[in-house]
Amino acid sequence: MDLLEVFYTATNSLSGVYYPTSPLVIENIVNISQKLNYFKQHAGWIELIKIMEIKFLKYYREIPVMFSCAAALNPLFGVDNVENFIEEINNNIGENFDILKWWKGKVNTYPIMAYMARDLLTIQASTVASESAFSLSGRVLNERRSRLSEESLEICICYKDHLDAMKRKQHISAIEDSSSDMEDEMDAINLN
Repeated sequence: MDLLEVFYTATNSLSGVYYPTSPLVIENIVNISQKLNYFKQHAGWIELIKIMEIKFLKYYREIPVMFSCAAALNPLFGVDNVENFIEEINNNIGENFDILKWWKGKVNTYPIMAYMARDLLTIQASTVASESAFSLSGRVLNERRSRLSEESLEICICYKDHLDAMKRKQHISAIEDSSSDMEDEMDAINLN
């Protein structure tokens, strides 16, 4: 369904783990707003869209300044106020463009903007990444580990998150991860 697709896209882009998501908030708000306005013109959708708009405006009538600054510092959006900072960027920026590395490289040219970018662009727009780090779905405590002190348990959780980060698996839920581990074990058994 075309209307729900914009919400699905926003959820996926703002739930990122390996890239800054704060610069993407305004883009997604605009996309959702445009989609609601489009469907508001269709007779069968008017009442539903009114309800959705009320809820949408409840949260996004006033956008926090932090998200505006993050969007302005994102050279992919080409905001007029910072165009002189982004003229140097090649027009053919690839899919793997890293905005933090770009600003880090500009620290000598635009020190204030680079430090603002560092502080603002690293803020995640969603708590999904931090929730997934601490939601290990029963994988931390078992009978053997049930007597861990609070400090030891915290160390285990942080260590697990660190290992997932090294393997770039932070975005995978504990259930998916355990099924993947089980598949690997089954493959190892079948190979022997």
